[in-house]
Amino acid sequence: MATSTSPLFTGTSAFSASLQAAITQAVNIASLPINQLTSNKTTLTNQSDEVSTLNSKFSALQSAINSLDQAVNSSFNTDVSNPAVVSVTAGEGAMQGDYSIQVQDVGAYSTMMTGTWNASPGAAQTYQLWIGSNEFDVNPTDNSAASVAQAINAHYGDKVQATVVNVGSDSQPDYRIALQSTTLTSDAIDLRDSSGTSFESNQSIGRPAQYEVDQSGSIVSSNTRNVTIANGVTVTLLSNSLSPIDVTITRSASAISSALQAFTNAYNAAVDEVNAQRGQSGGALQGQTIVNELSSALGRLATYTGTGAVTSLSALGLDLGSDGHITFNSFTFAAADLMNPNAVSAFLGSATGSGFLQSATNQLNGIEDPGTGLIPSEQMALQKQITSLTSQISAKQAEVNNLQIQLTSQMNTADASIASMEQQYNYVAGMFQAMQTAEQSYRSG
Repeated sequence: MATSTSPLFTGTSAFSASLQAAITQAVNIASLPINQLTSNKTTLTNQSDEVSTLNSKFSALQSAINSLDQAVNSSFNTDVSNPAVVSVTAGEGAMQGDYSIQVQDVGAYSTMMTGTWNASPGAAQTYQLWIGSNEFDVNPTDNSAASVAQAINAHYGDKVQATVVNVGSDSQPDYRIALQSTTLTSDAIDLRDSSGTSFESNQSIGRPAQYEVDQSGSIVSSNTRNVTIANGVTVTLLSNSLSPIDVTITRSASAISSALQAFTNAYNAAVDEVNAQRGQSGGALQGQTIVNELSSALGRLATYTGTGAVTSLSALGLDLGSDGHITFNSFTFAAADLMNPNAVSAFLGSATGSGFLQSATNQLNGIEDPGTGLIPSEQMALQKQITSLTSQISAKQAEVNNLQIQLTSQMNTADASIASMEQQYNYVAGMFQAMQTAEQSYRSG
């Protein structure tokens, strides 16, 4: 039923109830489209609410996949036989294993220091920075040591780092510019003025680092002390060693096991919410295409097949039941990981690399991506329809209100006319009645 802010019908005639009933009937008939639109809006609102619920379930599943990715590719333990010689970090792509590295030479950075810096008066000069045989123009805002150092760092900070040092006292400062290469290189560094005169006071030529991995007999040279000795395994060279240093990489099986259990829980929660939309007592999305699409995506997750020594989730203890739920057996996973941890890692892969995690991440991105994902797109379409229906309801309500105003005005006018006629009738009827009474009195007298 439509609601109205129009004036109330204030009939006083004997037919006022009938006139009010006519207004009510007309408004009810005019309101039928509004009732249908409101019903449609309620249906769409319920669907939108359910899509939001599904979004929370699949977002939780996406988070569980991200956590599993971190557990597989970040939960490494490293052990170094001599931490004073090297430090180790293990990340994505790393495999459990034992390595050795002997640091022949940690290398050195080329350095140079100018003599006492006396800023030339007048306009700023163009200075020349030399790195080996390469020349670079330096254009400071003025000729002070601070401005020159700042200009070097701003434009060539990836090659050298410049600092201003005071080799004198506070009362008698002696400011100089110190330069150091950013890589372990044998290139000399120099700083010259616009005439080509060098500012060099002292210089030290650097050299690359040298190391040997797994006693291969091959000496590797590097222009950095952070070196990769295997996929995902980075070693920082700290000092020279007379003998090989042992490095052991192990992965946290417990972290992966916990992440797999969390994945199982999130997956089953998503399955339950999707299944709740099916059947005679199905939810708000019963019969909608999105239900089948989400169900298919879940099926692809649970039945992913790899190509290595481990080919399925069931080999990791994740079994798909006839009810669509996954159950996780931590003992099966522990046995598989103990027998062949690298095969387990290869099957799971990474979100950006390969394996189950890449496949799962891509599928869930297709569902959850804010711009193009299945669920956000569905939610956007529903909200657009709800907004359109709201506008239609408002327009129809305005029409009904206008109709009610017009009918009320017309019925008030009609009722006033009828009431006036009734008054006239009653006056005339009263006169006849009085005359009849008088005649009867006369005859009886």
